[in-house]
Amino acid sequence: MSQGIFANVNWGDRIQWMALLVVASFVAVLTLPSQSAASYPSYILALLMLWNVSKWKDIFAVELMRWVLLLLLWLAVSVAWSEKVSLGEVASFWGRVALVVFFLVAVAECQFRDQLQRWMVTAMTLVGAVAVLFALVNFLVTNPQDGRLNGMGQLDTHVIAALIYGVTLLFVLRYILQNKQQSHRVLGGIVAIVVIVCIGLSDSRNAWVSVTFGVMTFLLAHKVQDVRQFMAALVAGGLLLSILLLLGISSETLRDWILPRGDSFRIELWQLALDRIGEQPLLGLGILTSDDFMVQGYRLQHPHSMYLSMLHQGGVVALVLYLTVLYKAIRILLSRYDSGDAKLALSILAIALSAYLLDGHELVDKVGSSWILIWLPVAMAIGLSWSKPRDKVSD
Repeated sequence: MSQGIFANVNWGDRIQWMALLVVASFVAVLTLPSQSAASYPSYILALLMLWNVSKWKDIFAVELMRWVLLLLLWLAVSVAWSEKVSLGEVASFWGRVALVVFFLVAVAECQFRDQLQRWMVTAMTLVGAVAVLFALVNFLVTNPQDGRLNGMGQLDTHVIAALIYGVTLLFVLRYILQNKQQSHRVLGGIVAIVVIVCIGLSDSRNAWVSVTFGVMTFLLAHKVQDVRQFMAALVAGGLLLSILLLLGISSETLRDWILPRGDSFRIELWQLALDRIGEQPLLGLGILTSDDFMVQGYRLQHPHSMYLSMLHQGGVVALVLYLTVLYKAIRILLSRYDSGDAKLALSILAIALSAYLLDGHELVDKVGSSWILIWLPVAMAIGLSWSKPRDKVSD
């Protein structure tokens, strides 16, 4: 790390090119406002993976990878019963599916040599520092009317910005832990403080709780050596956090501070979503069917829950496949609990799983927040499983 991000780079090495392109994709999410522009590194990555398909085709022996493919295939097939779909929209969605698949394989393959993680920890720390600093300056200069800090690049909403900054905070903590030099630790500590300030100024209660749970998971994972003790401590911590939230909501004094906008139409929105899903609960309404809802004169663009979105897009089948993918990934990560990468991936998933109860809707998209919150830790789990001997490749 102290020798620089590109120390000892062999530019003829395919794995290092893959790692560089993955890191560049995430850096683009933090810095570029256009999703199309941010996607260019992922396009090049896809071409590189397609060109070298013979070198990674044995990944399909990994059970988790097969479950992921089933989920993606089911969502892709659901375009057949989506409403008012053009051929261009179908082709575009299948293209996004391919990008996700190639990304998963690339991250998994890079897992063999920790090349990706070595670059990503440094890149996400340094670029994240610049991104949150610009977001903070922009917030102070513009003084937005709603009082919420929005992110730069693609993170132009306060909730998504805070969640991705939460993941950035995990990378910063990893940077601090794996660097022995005092100057690097001080730098990491300063970045961590700025990131926490930006998350606080986002005014997103969802992000506050989810990031707290993710950081708690990270710290427990690095403090507790036994995986069973870790799980017990995590469950206890999660219950304590939930109890504190319930006590706060039940208090008239604290309720308005905890939920200044009430439930933000969530209850009414979810009821409308469930009523619509009830028209075709098993198969869903199709991935490309509009999921807009009118609530008290406001148009809300999705159900504001990844789990409800899965039901809306692909029905019970999609939700079961999605939950199975998450379960299989967590199981692999716990089985490799001694790995620092597994602990990082578990912490990212802790943020995603809690945050997506109240937000999120695009699991399959070009490079963006879902790639960082869901597909990155799932890909790391695939890589950890794939690196085992052939007779132990399934978990």
